Amino acid sequence: MHDNADSNTFQKPVVVLASIPTVDCIVNQLANGLHLSFGSISILQVFRAALLLCFTGVVLSKIYKQPDTIRRIPLPAIAAFVLLLLCVSKEWLLAGSVDPESYVAYGQMAYWLVLWITASLVCVTSTQAMLLLYGLACGALLTASSILFGLAFGGLNFYEDDLVSSSAGWFNTAKTITGILVCGAAVILYLGSGRRRPWLYGILAAFCLVGAVLTYARAGTVALAAVIVWLALWAARAGGFFQWQALKWFLSLMLIIALAAPVVIHPQTLFARWGDVTEGEEAGSGRVGLWNIAVEGFAAAPLSTQLLGRGFESMAELLYRECGEDVKHTHNDAFDMLLVGGVAGIVWLLSFIWTWGARIARFSPWSLEGAVAVAVFIDYLCHAQFTGQLWGTDVMNYYVIALTALTVIGCLQRVSPGVRQTACLPPSMTATHPLLEEELHA
Repeated sequence: MHDNADSNTFQKPVVVLASIPTVDCIVNQLANGLHLSFGSISILQVFRAALLLCFTGVVLSKIYKQPDTIRRIPLPAIAAFVLLLLCVSKEWLLAGSVDPESYVAYGQMAYWLVLWITASLVCVTSTQAMLLLYGLACGALLTASSILFGLAFGGLNFYEDDLVSSSAGWFNTAKTITGILVCGAAVILYLGSGRRRPWLYGILAAFCLVGAVLTYARAGTVALAAVIVWLALWAARAGGFFQWQALKWFLSLMLIIALAAPVVIHPQTLFARWGDVTEGEEAGSGRVGLWNIAVEGFAAAPLSTQLLGRGFESMAELLYRECGEDVKHTHNDAFDMLLVGGVAGIVWLLSFIWTWGARIARFSPWSLEGAVAVAVFIDYLCHAQFTGQLWGTDVMNYYVIALTALTVIGCLQRVSPGVRQTACLPPSMTATHPLLEEELHA
């Protein structure tokens, strides 16, 4: 029985899921930095499309062989596919075709949804969950290293017009990698709990957040500040400051960095991108204006569009027509869903957020797993509000994989305290355990 548990722990889908953050980081930058493509399709799109097909096969095979596992599929993931199907159908009926831009956007969302479903089906032991978390940590550290290399050797600077020397490595945007870095930092701190060298994990987590700051993406700065405040409050409330040594090192380092930053970087440069926050509709690089356009567009739309949305391409056309720039989306998940999916889209987004909040509450935000899960959740909410994340395949993968893994460990802790340290759980403690099923799917 123990051998079976070992073989199940490192089944191929789990290993592949754990490797995706690192491989995706490399392929993303190769595709964008070297402009590698097959015609009009980048190698990154080909890579993700192949993974989408492979993991769809894994999901279908898992359900066919073990029909009861369908209970593990998150309901918001199923609802999201229904919503995407409605969007595609509505665009097809109204326009007679679906614009390629819409297919790309819906495919990006479908990608992380399938990976979320896959993780929910195959991650059933603490060791599998830890493997996924280590994969996220490796991807985040490689991302932070890419930013520093980019700063030193001429990486992409998306905010050159603001007179700052920022770096996004060779990624195609800085708006999603900050979510990766903040999530990765939280995961690294969790992995460092109870370790012999907690200072190392504290340094690595701080390294990720330094990378996030160097992108000069403001949503990332808001997210990392909110996460640091949460972890400090958690430490004070739960008495975990001295028990969770990696967190102690991390908070101490971040305090030193915060005090030293104005000395190393001129304050005018440090806050150069925050000068427009009082400029009305131009605040946040015009985000407030985009949000106003979204509300006005929704209010002026016919009832059917208000209920079911207008689709991605129609949203992009509305924004281009009203603001004169090809911005694609509103840079806010709620307003994106309001336009793309209408009332149905908002209901889905609320169900997605509620599901994660309820799951975290099931195993207590004041547990170690709960502290990190709340940090990841805060990371998502900040980025969802200020830059939009639903169309970001890589960063949404981080959020849902991290929260899925932490949920499994947290629920196993409730069923059998101490499983965090268990190298490999026996089959009786996998997700087939009725108590764990109840915890995961209540």
